[in-house]
Amino acid sequence: MNFSLLYYDIICFVVALCVFIVIFVLFMLYWNVTGTGSVNFGSDNQFVELVWTVIPTVVVLILCALNVNFLTSGLDNLSDNTICVVGRQWYWSYDYAEGSYDSYPCKDGFHVDKPIRLIYGDAYRFLITSSDVIHSFAVPSLGLKMDAIPGRLNQLLYLPDRYGIFVGYCSELCGAGHSYMPIVIEVVHH
Repeated sequence: MNFSLLYYDIICFVVALCVFIVIFVLFMLYWNVTGTGSVNFGSDNQFVELVWTVIPTVVVLILCALNVNFLTSGLDNLSDNTICVVGRQWYWSYDYAEGSYDSYPCKDGFHVDKPIRLIYGDAYRFLITSSDVIHSFAVPSLGLKMDAIPGRLNQLLYLPDRYGIFVGYCSELCGAGHSYMPIVIEVVHH
């Protein structure tokens, strides 16, 4: 069974129901104001008030749960390669499944001693955080940018689609040395 189609059908039904309710209420208000009829939906009937409060609430909760599942479905299966990126003053740390290392800037400020090495065509998940202040993991030539915030784990998915060496920098004002925090990504052949 295709749950995305079922989800779409439920959303269409709810939108149609909302439009019907708005038109119905406007019609009843018009009918009551013009004096041609009187509307009484059972005032002081607590059961009716409970029903038309509880049922829409339950429907909205179900749709919220479906929406969260629909938006996040498949994200966990996208990549087997996870790299934890930790921003530090004034360098980056990378934690692979094979091990971890620190990437310090070289004297020229444009390169690092140990770049991130990615394999062309393999999907990667970057888990990005910081150990001290807000940094930004940004490589504009690859379209990558995610803030590294202390105490928060941000996720960035990336599929290398070209070979080369790509340089980025911390794009947050994280302190005096932020412009000397290069990020170097090497995309290599398998």
